[in-house]
Amino acid sequence: MSNEVKVGILALVTIAVSFWGYKFILGKNILIKSNYYKVYYSDVNQMQVGTPVAINGVKVGSVTNIELLNDIDRTVEVILDLDRNLTIPKNTKAIVISTGFMGGKAVLLSYSKPCSGDDCAQSGDTLEGEVRGLVASMLGEEQLDNYMDIIREGLTEMLDTLSKQLGGEGGDSPLAKSMEDLRATLANLNSATGQLDALMAGSSGSIKSSLSHLSSITGNLRDNNENISSILGNTDSLSRQLLAADIEATVNEIQTAIAQLKTTLTSANSALAGMSTAVDKINQGEGSLGKLIQDDELYEQLNSLSLQFDSLASDIQDRPYRYIPLKGRKKVKKYDRLDEKEN
Repeated sequence: MSNEVKVGILALVTIAVSFWGYKFILGKNILIKSNYYKVYYSDVNQMQVGTPVAINGVKVGSVTNIELLNDIDRTVEVILDLDRNLTIPKNTKAIVISTGFMGGKAVLLSYSKPCSGDDCAQSGDTLEGEVRGLVASMLGEEQLDNYMDIIREGLTEMLDTLSKQLGGEGGDSPLAKSMEDLRATLANLNSATGQLDALMAGSSGSIKSSLSHLSSITGNLRDNNENISSILGNTDSLSRQLLAADIEATVNEIQTAIAQLKTTLTSANSALAGMSTAVDKINQGEGSLGKLIQDDELYEQLNSLSLQFDSLASDIQDRPYRYIPLKGRKKVKKYDRLDEKEN
């Protein structure tokens, strides 16, 4: 045998072994005859080719193909490759379950009783498909029902306890007191709303009349909108004119006051000039007042006259009897001698 033949045979054996290994990895042993079944799902929850197919936890085949059909519902077609010696009923369910929290999948074949004869599914038949969630997959239908019953009983007991705590009359818990306060508040609110309804019902006629009048007023305002705009424009123009007139009158008054102030200042300057001239003449001894101020002899005479007048006034105060009319000379001398003795 030549080397080329040996290489060819080796290549064929290698290809055959590689193909068998690839199929074996996918879960199908091409050396063993098997049956295949079709299952249609609306969603396979990321199931992969090679996913094991089991009955009561025993692997009996694998998923060999997953295809998304181009129909309206985007149905997923799954091909199950099962052991040839395995018989399953036609009403078998192919249930996709989760095997763990990491996303592992498996197909569980479920049926109520074994089949025989025409009741068994043939290779190429279509089985009914179902997909379960993680909790249902981990617990199973019966365990899930029991678990839900336990949860339901626990929730019922908890709700009954809360109902007793919240709704029981005369309860001492803060929640019960809060619920009683809430009931009282709602009762007061209900009473207030009833009174408000009665008040609104009794006042509906007045309210409708008021709204009608208000509608009439707004209609009149809308109809006379142009006139109102014109009046507002005239008012604005008049206010501007009045403002301008007031400013002009104020300016005129200020100018008049300034002119009068100038006249007053001129008169004051003239008066001060005349007073200055008079003071100069007085200092120079001109006139009666100037002579009075400048003449020392006249000053001394006036001073002497003032002293004599003071002496006369003191004498009148001390000896008023001297100046009483119709007094005799003798009586006057008599009073003088008495005064001398007292002194």
